[in-house]
Amino acid sequence: MNKINRIVLLMIVVIFSSKSNAHGGHHQIPPWQAPTTWPDRIVATVTNSPSDSFSVNWRTSKTVGVALAEIVPATADARFDLNAKTVKATSELFDPAVLATPEGQEDIVLNQGLDKVVYHSVTFSGLKPDTLYAYRVRGEVGKWSAWYQVKTAPSTGHVKAVFFGDAQTGIRSHVSRTIAAAAKVAPDADLLIHGGDLVNTAEYDQEWAEWFDAGGRSYRMVPSLLVPGNHDYVNFSVRKGLGKREGGKLFVADKTVTPWWRAQFTLPIEKGLPLALHETVYAILYNDNLHIFAIDSSGIEFDKQMKWLAKELAMSKAKWRIVTMHHPLFSFVGGSEHPAAKERRLLLANVLAEHDVDLVLTGHRHTYQRAEKGENLARFNVGQAHQVDTVFVVTASSTKRGDTKVEGWDRFSEQTKGEYALTRYANKTPIFAVVEIDEKELRFAAYDPVGNLYDAFSLNKKGKQKTIKNHAAASGPIRDGDALGPYKKWDDLRH
Repeated sequence: MNKINRIVLLMIVVIFSSKSNAHGGHHQIPPWQAPTTWPDRIVATVTNSPSDSFSVNWRTSKTVGVALAEIVPATADARFDLNAKTVKATSELFDPAVLATPEGQEDIVLNQGLDKVVYHSVTFSGLKPDTLYAYRVRGEVGKWSAWYQVKTAPSTGHVKAVFFGDAQTGIRSHVSRTIAAAAKVAPDADLLIHGGDLVNTAEYDQEWAEWFDAGGRSYRMVPSLLVPGNHDYVNFSVRKGLGKREGGKLFVADKTVTPWWRAQFTLPIEKGLPLALHETVYAILYNDNLHIFAIDSSGIEFDKQMKWLAKELAMSKAKWRIVTMHHPLFSFVGGSEHPAAKERRLLLANVLAEHDVDLVLTGHRHTYQRAEKGENLARFNVGQAHQVDTVFVVTASSTKRGDTKVEGWDRFSEQTKGEYALTRYANKTPIFAVVEIDEKELRFAAYDPVGNLYDAFSLNKKGKQKTIKNHAAASGPIRDGDALGPYKKWDDLRH
């Protein structure tokens, strides 16, 4: 074989090797995605009774028929584990290469070549409030995870939660540093809240592997509360050639939350809601100071969700009430708002106003925005408290970024006679939030991935009056335009 022929042959091998490793072909499975008989993708999640229980999910290869978990109160003893209680897991065989659709099974091109796996779950119940527990999970006989520690909720007192907006893109490579920064800023967090769009393609197993790898020990040691975003859904109508916005209503296309959602997470079930909303819409009374309401804002059974939310809020006696969902009630970035935004906004805004919701945490727009609803709002007012009704936060951890349109906010504020105002924003900057509450105050702080404080405020209540005080960070330089470093679009991250 001469030199030219060898070069041609080498080029052919490289081309076909590249094709075989493309997203749509048989790609080489990275070690952090491939299942084994050891447990992986371990995540702790909230229950509807966080003072005496929490759930744990994990994954193994398909050969593991029986999986176990152990739990014991954590002590300083070298052999704290000697009196651990063993719990048998509930296990589910899962095929990542096949999707069940209304028309039958469909091959998932992105996952061809992946073998079946087993997802396991346990709910540890009957625990003591405000107590540190150690747990571990098992795959094949003798193959245990490390011991991880989770603290149950106190019946009253201080709570600290970390909120992450969209992970979605650059999850393992870039979002991981935001999660690591949060672990340093809030090492004593009681709860992680994820605002949807955990991945970019709901059916792509490699992205789910990235999400778990990015979170690591944080996901295993701090219970997560999760809501799905539009990217966490599988849209069947797209497969039929129908558009997402057919009929001019919010996501009316035939769809379902990705099968990975309920296989990988054990979340509360509200029995009065339709089956389609189970483990995506639920309420968590964390303690007598904090009540959190999770909404599925992708549009499924939205009227029923609002009736449920109004009823739950009316019964709540907690000091502070937080609503979390994926889509903002409103926000302004590049591009048009969804045609159903006004309809949804009116429904939800009425419920929030009637039942005195304090804070709304959302994602979706890939920018940081903090807004207030109230009367005679003092925009950018630092240090002096003023009256407020509800505070709205939009943020994301993703490399995919949007741009805040301040002029759009100004128009909206005029349309609503000054009831809404944009207080703080940032573009092309991943942001996570830390929320601390007690019986006296709700404190909010937003940080960038290197741990710099970017925004902060506190809320106080006296009777029916609520006031907000912006802290010094709220008046710092705005991260926008020329103040930022160069930016390159996210979709080249794997090349």
